[in-house]
Amino acid sequence: MPVHQVWTVRRGFFQHAGLTGLAGLLLIIAAGNSANADEMQRIPLRVTDAGDLTELSLEDLLNIEVTSVSRRAEPLAEAAAAVYVLSGEEIQRSGARSIAEALRLVPGLFVARIGDINTHVITSRGFADRLSDKLEVIVDGRTVYTPLFSGVFWDTLDTFLPDIERIEVIRGPGATLWGTNAINGVINITTKKASDTRGSLFNAGAGTEERSAAGLRSGSALGDTADVRIYAKQFERDSLKDVNGQDTFTVARLQQAGLRSDWRPAAGHSLTLSGDVYEGNREDIFEAPQRAGDVETSGANVLTRWIWQTGAASELSVQAYYDHSKRFIPTIVFRETRDIGDLDLQHRIALGERHTLVYGAGYRESHDVTGQPPLVFIFVPPTETLHFYSAFVQDQIKLWSGSELTLGSKVEHNDYTGWEFQPNVRLGWRTSEAWFTWGAVSRAARTPSRLDHDLATFTPANRVGNPDQKTEKLLAYEWGLRFFGSGRFTVDLTGFYNDYDDVRSTEGGRFGNGVEGYSTGAELALAWNPIREFDLRWSYTYLDLSLRSGAGSTDTSTAWNINRTSPEHQAGLRAGWQLAQDWNLSGFLRYVSELNPSNGAVPTYTDLNLRAAWRPWKSFELAVVGENLFDPQHGEFRTPVSYTEVERSGLVELNWAWD
Repeated sequence: MPVHQVWTVRRGFFQHAGLTGLAGLLLIIAAGNSANADEMQRIPLRVTDAGDLTELSLEDLLNIEVTSVSRRAEPLAEAAAAVYVLSGEEIQRSGARSIAEALRLVPGLFVARIGDINTHVITSRGFADRLSDKLEVIVDGRTVYTPLFSGVFWDTLDTFLPDIERIEVIRGPGATLWGTNAINGVINITTKKASDTRGSLFNAGAGTEERSAAGLRSGSALGDTADVRIYAKQFERDSLKDVNGQDTFTVARLQQAGLRSDWRPAAGHSLTLSGDVYEGNREDIFEAPQRAGDVETSGANVLTRWIWQTGAASELSVQAYYDHSKRFIPTIVFRETRDIGDLDLQHRIALGERHTLVYGAGYRESHDVTGQPPLVFIFVPPTETLHFYSAFVQDQIKLWSGSELTLGSKVEHNDYTGWEFQPNVRLGWRTSEAWFTWGAVSRAARTPSRLDHDLATFTPANRVGNPDQKTEKLLAYEWGLRFFGSGRFTVDLTGFYNDYDDVRSTEGGRFGNGVEGYSTGAELALAWNPIREFDLRWSYTYLDLSLRSGAGSTDTSTAWNINRTSPEHQAGLRAGWQLAQDWNLSGFLRYVSELNPSNGAVPTYTDLNLRAAWRPWKSFELAVVGENLFDPQHGEFRTPVSYTEVERSGLVELNWAWD
């Protein structure tokens, strides 16, 4: 298989008990190892498509380049943000069968399955909900959150997992570059170039919960200047259980196909064309059991991007995409068809030796058609076209040796609240070869969605949305510290304070902006490679949400529930062991503390996933995966209308590649 650039860092895991004292001890240990820091080599990483992560040192992993923090490539070790990069190889070794499940590996994210095995709650730094609305999610430059509720339909966010190059996750605001939904985080998913996926790959699995799954990808060169790949995949997943061990829903199914082609028409120029089409169904109980039936989903998207490398330190890019989606929730609950068109322009240029300027502009149009009575959930008006205009500028300024100041702001205009400004300032300082520290102050906003502004219910007739709904606001303060000097041990510590204002509430049966307050927290990730064949990753996340009803608010429950729907403590331990040349073993132990909203508690749980893989030759792998091995079943989240539990499960998977 051809080589490709690996963008990955696998950082560690730390148990929640004794955080402060043990963190201090580990930093002391790290300082003692810093004498080897000058041995770090900044080299590009190249491994085969079936590569072995044990071939990559921790120095190499921290010197990879990320693009989510500044929209230009920069070393991960010197990125002034709480950023984590998950590689495609890590996803494969984990046994994850979806993007949502792979995100469990990222320190600081809260991931929970609800309703059925294919529906998830995913958040960063709190505000967990079935309709979580404070994460920006991007796939190859295409924003995939819906203006319906400012969140992501995770049941249809899918791709052929072996094609994922990396997933960059920023915990904390990213609105200066990515827009008004990037309040508590950004998830940037990047797939491999077509030139990195020549040949064919077949991927399949079957088990107790993943009843069947299969995918096939084939790629080839088109002459000397272009490459193309196509893929198709499908899965069928079993239902979750109720507290009595009974099935709650039928299986979830999804079929998807797509392509990507990359051209190099001339020196310094590149052109990408990609697209996907999908169709799925599952049984859901969104409103009440008597309204159960098949949820039907379908959609398609196409994206094109042109990049012109105008100089050694300058680049111009133009990107456009179109996204079409349909969703029907059974019988009389909800129906929507949505079409989104987006155009973006970005230019990066070096100004002298100290300044790197990135600026751009964009336009997005979203047109929806929603159902009318007797549907339960309707929108007034039932059809609407929304327009979004945006521009941003960011300057990265080199100060004294090893330090860089970032100043920037994004300005956006939407049809509901007008202009929104989202500035930030970041300072990163590499104090030595082994230590890097950074701080940031950011303002971010979440503008009203269709749900906030226009939601109504037919039975009983009631206007829930508020035409005067305001923008939710965040002022965030962050500080981080990294150690990466010894070659066998790394530390990444982040602390934050978030000040929220005008958060959505319910005032007299209609949405309002009566919730305010703050959150504080810390995120710690450790990595240790005692020997090349064995690695450990620890993480610990602490979150304290303290929201309250503001002056004049009559809402007595929203703030209380938000404070209790995200775990105060999360911890994990991940290990990988290359037992022999053709055998490897990986495991993931995860702890999540109790959730206690008003509709009922979700108890503390600890789960364990294990994967054993046999690779008798480079192009063939057979693996056995066990998930949630400690309990027959456990709950992960509770919605106002349902509570389901995740079962212990097993899976056999096969990966076979050929030219």
